[in-house]
Amino acid sequence: MKYRGIVYDVGLRFNIGQPYSVEPFDPALAAHDIRVIAKEMHANAIRIEGEEIDRLVAASRSAHAEGLTIFFNPWKMNVPVTELADYYAQAAHAAEELRKEGADIIFVAGCEATLFNLGILDGSTVIERVTGLAALFQDMQSEKTAALLKEKSAMLNDALRGIVAGVRKAFNGQVTYSAGMWEMVDWSLFDIVGLDHYRAGEPPEEYVAALDRYRIGKPIIVMEVGSCAYEGASALGAGGFMRLQGTNPDGTGIFTDGIVPTRSEREQADYAAEQLGLLEKAGVNGVFIFVFSFPAFRHREGARDLDMMSFSLVKTYPDDHPKGQRMPPWEPKEAFHRIADIFQKMQR
Repeated sequence: MKYRGIVYDVGLRFNIGQPYSVEPFDPALAAHDIRVIAKEMHANAIRIEGEEIDRLVAASRSAHAEGLTIFFNPWKMNVPVTELADYYAQAAHAAEELRKEGADIIFVAGCEATLFNLGILDGSTVIERVTGLAALFQDMQSEKTAALLKEKSAMLNDALRGIVAGVRKAFNGQVTYSAGMWEMVDWSLFDIVGLDHYRAGEPPEEYVAALDRYRIGKPIIVMEVGSCAYEGASALGAGGFMRLQGTNPDGTGIFTDGIVPTRSEREQADYAAEQLGLLEKAGVNGVFIFVFSFPAFRHREGARDLDMMSFSLVKTYPDDHPKGQRMPPWEPKEAFHRIADIFQKMQR
């Protein structure tokens, strides 16, 4: 496997009007985290995602200093897909400057735009679009669903053609896209096939076989895979976070059916280890585990433990906790150590 990677978030706005998932952004903490990813987790690649281009650049310079291959992933959510081309062109200019500085950098021209942007799937919010897509998944074998996904994918590819044209004018390195498995992407636009390939309870053979239609003579990289850290999360895959439906004024979570999940770092670690094993045997060119940290969801006790509802490999403590006031304000979870062991064995 060429790329042993971790996803690193520098700030995304999942909902209009909400703060970034990383706020404030601390370049010193990012540099520390990236050093840990390279030295302690034995990764050789990092997918840096976020909306603010200056944050992406700062983190990318830290990653370059650690010798990591950078998958540079600007990501602006909840705007129409027709308005993304200028944003990606601006980001591509920044990525090209990094490439000229010597960074080993690959440009990621979007992620699951059908879900995270407006204008393709119905719904004004990410959750509305996720819910609508989940309903479609219940009837994936019908001709009506197949026709609808084909229509939506044509709209996506129209948008991607405009985005990629602008990116390639500014950026002279390789370009990929991070696709949902329901998106029928025109991969002739890209140098690398990039897939967000979560497993949600299907048999291992079925999970691996889903990659076969992407074997088109280009490198295949699983851009995103991971699990939340509670009992039952592994069977939900990418949808594990949806058991958290909101928060109460006192900071407790609002969970599906009013049942507070049972934290299980072991389940998250087992999932990551199994997926890495399956994907290595499947011959993919790289895997990125989602995600190093997610400070928007902090580690507390009981119903206030929102960390278990995230995919993060480290648990970030609240600002009023003694551990939240130190550098770094997090501790590794079990998955952190399990992945580090696997990556170390892979590099031998």
